[in-house]
Amino acid sequence: MAEKAAGGIIDKMKRVSVKELKKLIELTVNEPVSIIDVREVEEFAEGHIVTAKNYPLSTLPEAMSEIDREQPHYVICQHGVRSEHACSFLENYGYNVISVSEGMSVWDGESKVNSYR
Repeated sequence: MAEKAAGGIIDKMKRVSVKELKKLIELTVNEPVSIIDVREVEEFAEGHIVTAKNYPLSTLPEAMSEIDREQPHYVICQHGVRSEHACSFLENYGYNVISVSEGMSVWDGESKVNSYR
């Protein structure tokens, strides 16, 4: 978990690297890790982590009721910026979320193309 001062505010957002997420996925084959991909539908269709569900950041408020508030969710985007925004938003509503830094731009694990949520 990262904690850094930003304008006098302590940042307590939980984060993992893509490498850490990939290792976690490999270690929990029988219990899939919940991954929320907040990229737009078109980006998701171009390639995504096999078990990821697509909830674009632009429509996330409308999709919140579909997301389990208690279960840990790893939130990913293309470069790590939208996942931070999504995590900040969801944390404000009590969701258990972890931002995946770097994003799909460095993902080299198994992925799926042209599949929708």
